[in-house]
Amino acid sequence: MGGAGGAGGMGGAGGMGGAGGGGGAEAKPMTVPLSEMGHDRLYGVAFDSNGNIYVTGNSAPSTVADADFATVVAKYLPTGELDTTFGQNGIATHNVGVGTNGEVTRGIVVQSTGKIVVAGTVEHAGAADPRDRDIAVTRFNADGSLDTTFGTNGVALLDLSEGELVGNTFVADTQWGLNLYSDGRLLVSGAQKAPGRTDTDFAAVRLSADGVIDDAFGMNGVALLDIAQQNATPKGGRILANGSVILSGYNRDGDNIVSPVVYKLDSAGQLDPSFGTNGVFNQVVLASVAEAYDIVPQGENFVTAGYGSNGGGDNIDWLSLRITAAGQLDTTYGQNGYVRVDMFGNNDNSRALVALADNRLLLVGGGRPATDNIDAMVAVLQENGAVDEAFAPKGTKQYDLGGAADMFWGVALSPDQKTAAIVGTKAVGMGPGDDDGVLLILPVGN
Repeated sequence: MGGAGGAGGMGGAGGMGGAGGGGGAEAKPMTVPLSEMGHDRLYGVAFDSNGNIYVTGNSAPSTVADADFATVVAKYLPTGELDTTFGQNGIATHNVGVGTNGEVTRGIVVQSTGKIVVAGTVEHAGAADPRDRDIAVTRFNADGSLDTTFGTNGVALLDLSEGELVGNTFVADTQWGLNLYSDGRLLVSGAQKAPGRTDTDFAAVRLSADGVIDDAFGMNGVALLDIAQQNATPKGGRILANGSVILSGYNRDGDNIVSPVVYKLDSAGQLDPSFGTNGVFNQVVLASVAEAYDIVPQGENFVTAGYGSNGGGDNIDWLSLRITAAGQLDTTYGQNGYVRVDMFGNNDNSRALVALADNRLLLVGGGRPATDNIDAMVAVLQENGAVDEAFAPKGTKQYDLGGAADMFWGVALSPDQKTAAIVGTKAVGMGPGDDDGVLLILPVGN
């Protein structure tokens, strides 16, 4: 069970099964010092080629409901220590959209130049309705300063649609994923209000390495997916070795069933007709809810992380699907193509995953040990979907971060595939509060 040794709590029994490994204490989450008393949350994490860790999210100076959120990036050394030469004492901050709490940053990548790119949703400056949102892609230099050569003064602002109040819901642009091509180009995934309608479409936007929209992708740089004029909820995605793209999320159909959406684009941003039905996998998996929050390649297949339930008295469990290269459920995975992991018999949510070097899967998220408490969770599945009890009893580990609504939101694998960096939030509740971002550096074997 021993993991790779190292400073900063990286080594020891906290790691996963594998040959060798040094001694040390169980790996524990550490608080990322973003603000003293503010609403701080971390959602995204990435490694650079040297094994440094970068985390991103948002921070606010206070806990009031309309506090002005700003984008933050923190850098940690491979030893697990905060790199105080980066930004200001290890933290780089940029308030992209001065306003209220609309600035939420989720995606992060590190280009081969050492520059760090993040993406999120921000307030639409000057909008008729202050609830309108745009997508912002921001780049920082290797030292944590804003890179003003990127986009316009450091930010590429994507205004995909004009927001609109539909019933009691304001429909606007939203961002979730950010991925990096081998040549430094960027892929932003999210959703926009559908042209001429009141629902939303899945949207993927490709940018040059310096933040210019790539008109050769999709239509004028944007690839849209409409499924039966139903609201799109975008989540994860990955760029494949041949330049094609796999993306995930979910939608709600006319029978009020939430079903996973997995779709594949070719390198030009067109739906790949060899995958699923006209490029899309979208079918009922469970009778009430089945969400695909994240997706990764596993050999020639694709595996998702999310959650689901059959409704009625059925609990919400972590849910993982495996989709074949042809865009069909792989019935050799788990039970007829999917795996349910019951954390606590209550509402459990998985948010992200990575595939390990041996094709095992590491999933992160949260579980509810009590009706008034959510703890952060990690689970490992074997290649076939069975829980890996070599990682922990029942294949899962529980982390009480100290809040009432703790959650792990993002995970990344180190270049040598020996370490997973996991980020999340110690949250006092579902709304604004004195929340803290956290980082867990977890050995995952040799």
